[in-house]
Amino acid sequence: MTEPKSLEDAYIKQPAPLIFGDHHPVPRMRVRFIDSKTGQPLKTKSVKVHYRWRWLEYPYSEHAWGAWAEASDSCTCHPDKDGWIEVPAHEVVPRGWYDGKYTRWPYPKKPRFDQIEIVALTGYFARTSIAPKDLQQFEEHELVITVQDGGKATILWQPSTSP
Repeated sequence: MTEPKSLEDAYIKQPAPLIFGDHHPVPRMRVRFIDSKTGQPLKTKSVKVHYRWRWLEYPYSEHAWGAWAEASDSCTCHPDKDGWIEVPAHEVVPRGWYDGKYTRWPYPKKPRFDQIEIVALTGYFARTSIAPKDLQQFEEHELVITVQDGGKATILWQPSTSP
């Protein structure tokens, strides 16, 4: 497991962020991918967790007042012998690289936390997204993701079995 890294630090050489959104604490997450055919844990090579947010990018060629762009922090995790993935707690701090008149006019447009995307590399990509409003589920539940052929996934919240 690796600690979450800022996208701009790991992949893009950009100046320091200029504008920040509200901080969002993300609790520790316990996740498991299940093969729909066998009911057994999916054999994953690695699991990538993306904490995505949106920020107003300006200038933007097709939009005179700027356009929403995506950015993320991410971490890589590996399953234990039973297929459970322990994702550490993380605080998402949405940030952006433009802080000019269009972030305030005609209405405020601070960077905002959008979703968590969990992607398992299994020979194909099995993925699911979690909305920020659903994060409190991790306080008492674990997330079981059932994967069908081609990576289509369905999620099930089950009561936590870990301490």
